[in-house]
Amino acid sequence: MHMDLLAGLNDSQREAVTTEGGPLLVLAGAGSGKTRVITRRIAYLIRERGVAPGTIIAVTFTNKAAREMMERVAQLLGLPEEMMSPWSTGAPRLSTFHGFCLRLLRREAELLGYRSGFVVYDADDSKGLIKACLKELQIDDKTYPPGRVLARIGEAKDHLRTPKQVLEASGDLAAETMGKLYLRYQQRLRQANAMDFDDLIMKTLELFRDHPERREEHAGRCRHLLVDEFQDTNRSQYRLVRELSSVHGNVCVVGDEDQSIYRFRGADITNILNFEKDFKGTRLVRLERNYRSTRNILAAASAVVANNSERIGKTLYTEEKGGDLLTLFQAGTERDEAAWVLDEIRRMEREDDMALADVAILYRANFQSRPLEEALTRSRTPYVIFGSVRFYERREVKDILGYLRLLHNPDDDMALVRILNVPARGIGKTSLEALDRLRRERGSSLFAALRDAVDEEIFSARQHSS
Repeated sequence: MHMDLLAGLNDSQREAVTTEGGPLLVLAGAGSGKTRVITRRIAYLIRERGVAPGTIIAVTFTNKAAREMMERVAQLLGLPEEMMSPWSTGAPRLSTFHGFCLRLLRREAELLGYRSGFVVYDADDSKGLIKACLKELQIDDKTYPPGRVLARIGEAKDHLRTPKQVLEASGDLAAETMGKLYLRYQQRLRQANAMDFDDLIMKTLELFRDHPERREEHAGRCRHLLVDEFQDTNRSQYRLVRELSSVHGNVCVVGDEDQSIYRFRGADITNILNFEKDFKGTRLVRLERNYRSTRNILAAASAVVANNSERIGKTLYTEEKGGDLLTLFQAGTERDEAAWVLDEIRRMEREDDMALADVAILYRANFQSRPLEEALTRSRTPYVIFGSVRFYERREVKDILGYLRLLHNPDDDMALVRILNVPARGIGKTSLEALDRLRRERGSSLFAALRDAVDEEIFSARQHSS
């Protein structure tokens, strides 16, 4: 027996799920059930409108959100979760922006001069390559810190600017140096048959520009495009949305201009503010009922966000009760703040019989946790920090992956640098610099230079035997 896909939806949610034909902008306030709307819309298109699952693309920003989307759609359709995997033939493509582009580029890489088995560098790999480029170009890493250089290159890619364009637009020595670093960084990536995360979207758009027949094919296959957290898209992601929806025009974006908090990562609020202007005939649906918060919390939040001048506008309401009043404590120092937080926890334990496991402390940035942790530790209050090192970011896991990456792609210089002394082989900084000189002299990969060094007995007997 099929589940009623519209059951339990309010009028606005039902409109967002069933509206078809052309662009749709869903302004979804906090706690208004946007994930429910997106997943129900996908299931509705498949079951009630007979849309082929493989012609639906839904993109979001995190793997967790993409997995949740897959699980919910599978449950709504009564299908095994594995049938919703974007790798499954004929399944809707539910993934992150980068995941979607990665799968597309695996099939099209050779048109861009890459092999299909290209690797994707993470932030650590990219920073290591930037350090190598700085050394190669004899640029001081104190004046040009690798992290800052990488951020500037990422910003250029978000705005779809190539190294050539950056160099041509440079008006001073610093800008010219940055352009040279960007150029060398891209050359080294290409030599290693590697891309970084920002390349995935930029190279997809490059493919569509240089091979319009591929653009027509992929856009033609996309009969319905859905985008979650649209307020957090940057310029390149917005361009990708336009390209993919260029044939059928059925694009549904869901977002909240009041929750745009990633401008430091390149998010462009004008993408959602100008959507109706850029996509003619847009239908606008507002999800204004909040299911998550009490009236007091919602009233306080609404009073703050009303000062936001960059918004389309919506009025959130809730049918929940008033709830507890909010307390504002203005501390003189961070230590005073931490002490007050600890006192409040003790009060809730004592007066409200509150368990510690039911208490959460939120802070804006990671550096703000230190005084809180110190206060909790001194008082011997047990706590757990969420957001610790992820599995694939652990050193030992990265070391093993380094070996696997090198086996898969011998041109991956950063993988070789990572595992060259794991386990310890006595290959120090001097030997590594000699190896890099040999690589440059012969125009080869680091691995090829290493083989030559072994054959030519450049390394010591101990290094050779290890």
